[in-house]
Amino acid sequence: MKKLIIISAVILLLLCSCTTHNTVDGELTVYFADVGKADLIILKCGDRYGLIDAGYKANRDKADEILGEFGVKTLDFALATHNDKDHIGGMAHIIEKYSPETLYITPLKSSEKQYKNMLDAAALKGTDVKELKKGGGFSFGGAVFDVLSPDDSLLALNNENESSIVLKMRYGDNSVLFMGDAQIKSEEVIISYYKSELLCDVIKIGHHGSSKASSQVFLSKTKARYAVISTGDDEPAADVTLKAVSECGMKLYNTDTDGDIIMTTDGKNITFTAKGK
Repeated sequence: MKKLIIISAVILLLLCSCTTHNTVDGELTVYFADVGKADLIILKCGDRYGLIDAGYKANRDKADEILGEFGVKTLDFALATHNDKDHIGGMAHIIEKYSPETLYITPLKSSEKQYKNMLDAAALKGTDVKELKKGGGFSFGGAVFDVLSPDDSLLALNNENESSIVLKMRYGDNSVLFMGDAQIKSEEVIISYYKSELLCDVIKIGHHGSSKASSQVFLSKTKARYAVISTGDDEPAADVTLKAVSECGMKLYNTDTDGDIIMTTDGKNITFTAKGK
């Protein structure tokens, strides 16, 4: 009987370990495009592709250029962190041309034209539309995405930035925190829910390095080694944000000065390449 109990315990431990560790599928690439104060992020895992935000409508050619270099015909998913035009202005084009299987969106609705265009394109292409909020998630190749925000209290504020989808991507032993345009209120709510879940290797800084996001308290809890900011010289990152990144000992990459930024991971090691201006 005692032997049976021990064997059962070992099996249970093995099952638990299988459910908490994602399977690495070669190299994963995260391409942070230089599109000024906007977000356009392309992910590659094996022969699968995804996209987080699509920049302005005027950034369509940039998206096509990068996706063309990869030889992309279709996307596994497209995700709109929130409904501001510097994040979804180009999303209708992405959906129309690359037919993502799934479009992930925040639950907060919008009356803006770019939001309607995005949903209309998804309907015409037969793209499945799914809302994401705290506790949700999805997988992509060997990567697992957990949604840390927004929760119902943030959605109730009816604020685009605080409704941003905040994602933690886990790939092997490495992880990336994508903050969208989440601001300090969102950070406070996230801190109230999570501790170890905030730990990551890379953080995509919220709201383009604005002084309204990325408090030093929040950044310090991530213990990230690298930070990425997507902005332009017309609206550079705030000094207070740059100071907070520095005080936390993070190596900073900024599209404003570094141009396109390419991160690759094999699940254990992370490398960055800055293409330059």
